[in-house]
Amino acid sequence: MNKKKNEILLDLIENNDGYISVQEAKENGIERTYLFSLEEDGYLRKVARGLYLRKGLEVDPFYLIHFTYKKAAFSLRSSAFLQGLLPLEQTLSVNLPAGYMTKGIVGARCRHVGEKEYALGLSLAISPNGTLVPCYDLERTMIDIIRYQESFSKEELEIALKEGFKKNPYQEKLDSYAKAFHLEAELKLIQKLLA
Repeated sequence: MNKKKNEILLDLIENNDGYISVQEAKENGIERTYLFSLEEDGYLRKVARGLYLRKGLEVDPFYLIHFTYKKAAFSLRSSAFLQGLLPLEQTLSVNLPAGYMTKGIVGARCRHVGEKEYALGLSLAISPNGTLVPCYDLERTMIDIIRYQESFSKEELEIALKEGFKKNPYQEKLDSYAKAFHLEAELKLIQKLLA
């Protein structure tokens, strides 16, 4: 085994929070055999098709879904968790663009939405394991909580929105998103009630 390639591979794994994809290895001139060798030696374990994780590390469900479904954007409760508004729920929530082919994602609630709705407020957040994953910004998350308030208990709704307003969201963004979803009156009422 080429010592230089092995060192490059180990550096890639360390710099990527313990993950390495077959594609990333290939882009760095490293053949699959090096990954298989590290897997046989017990240093790596395969966690998804084309994705390996350093042994002893916990799989990040956010990163795993993002790796497997590139267009999955964490939404609603999952976005509220990533934005620090609510605790993590066992089943993750994702938005997918309409027409994006998937029969469903194990461990996730999926909603197919139009391209404009999918793109509005799309951002990045840091998962609990430290990887960047796509989700909605604070303002869009707050508007989605108002839109789908029936998905939350009264207590969760109040906690999430209070936490959101404590983070000083951009009012212009809130207003813009509220207008896009025809929720201007609801937003004003909630802001009045929570003031």
